[in-house]
Amino acid sequence: MGVATALRLGYSLSLMADAKATAPAAPRWPGESRAACAFTFDMDAETLWMARDIREPVTLSQGRFGPVEALPRILALLEKADVRASFFIPAWVASHYADAVRAIAAAGHEIGCHGDEHERVSELEPKQEEAILKKSIETLTPLAGRRPVGWRAPSWQLSANSLDLVARHGFEYSSNMMDRLVPYLHPEAHGRALVEIPVSWVLDDAPFFMFTGQRSIQAPGPVLQGWITEFDGITEAHGVTNFTFHPQIIGRPSRLACLRELLDHVKHTPRVWVAPLGEIAAHWRTTKQP
Repeated sequence: MGVATALRLGYSLSLMADAKATAPAAPRWPGESRAACAFTFDMDAETLWMARDIREPVTLSQGRFGPVEALPRILALLEKADVRASFFIPAWVASHYADAVRAIAAAGHEIGCHGDEHERVSELEPKQEEAILKKSIETLTPLAGRRPVGWRAPSWQLSANSLDLVARHGFEYSSNMMDRLVPYLHPEAHGRALVEIPVSWVLDDAPFFMFTGQRSIQAPGPVLQGWITEFDGITEAHGVTNFTFHPQIIGRPSRLACLRELLDHVKHTPRVWVAPLGEIAAHWRTTKQP
């Protein structure tokens, strides 16, 4: 917009100057990278339905498909693409599929906390929420070979106490909020400020592919194109694209083909840093970005 046009439309030059002066600085990514990208997986297995008090065997079998059938293929895809991902795993799933968790860790991927039975954190009393957080740490640490540093709430639902509890128990980052295209620091609590690495439903597979009986399952092609377009836009904005997948959903053959193409597109996009969320959080903290 030219100056004359702006004045004709009633814009103030001083306001325009202020807006330009306060535009956020481009994030600083490693090396010559202009943006970041993470591939993350919430391995919920049966807990996605257990949390809704569903115990019907056929419905629950959809969840078992994730760790039993889909995970080995996903790990093979990630290895071929030379991508290290972040896996968020409920404690119940880790205890019932311990070998799957060990396989994820052995492949060099990050493992983060994701509740116990995919409970609604927003409905828990503080003592319940803290007990689940402790159980998650105690269950995942020996299987992962290291203490988790990242936390993602089931269904991205937080209570008023969640971030304080996560900071108190020594986590480095949260991946739950939807308000930015770049990471940022939460207010300091217990001597440390959590790094937030934002997410979005548009970058999640569940809204498009999960059968609920209330909406139709979408074809992979248009969904893939939407993800690519969103990734390209976030990259142009110098942000972080935080893909969120579920093995039991993305692991169907037609959708694995979609994931393969997405990995290829991201890997062939110039100057994009692809890393697990733990490394992205560590970079954000060490470079002292707000």
